[in-house]
Amino acid sequence: MDYTSEIISILSDEQSREIIKLVSNTELTILQISNSLNIPLSTTYRKVRKLEELKIIKKTKVVRTLEGLDESYYKNWTFEIVIAYRDGELTYKLEHVKIEDKIVRLWQKFSE
Repeated sequence: MDYTSEIISILSDEQSREIIKLVSNTELTILQISNSLNIPLSTTYRKVRKLEELKIIKKTKVVRTLEGLDESYYKNWTFEIVIAYRDGELTYKLEHVKIEDKIVRLWQKFSE
């Protein structure tokens, strides 16, 4: 399966879209995503891994818990996804959140 087919497949999956929407506003762990959306943990791991592989979301930090386990936090990294059909071919374009936008959001957090 090529990346265009994978992008279309992941965007046509309701749970994947819910994950993207959920991590658009805040950084969350896989367990938090699973609990918030009432999706089985194994399914959440699989969908998050695929979304990360396709560069739609990204791991923003890893925190070591008191139990000595690493918890990864994920955030939506995509500003826009455009899928086009031309001359019998499907193509896609991902536009990621710009660094300037990240700096503005960070500054807004500090000013609160």
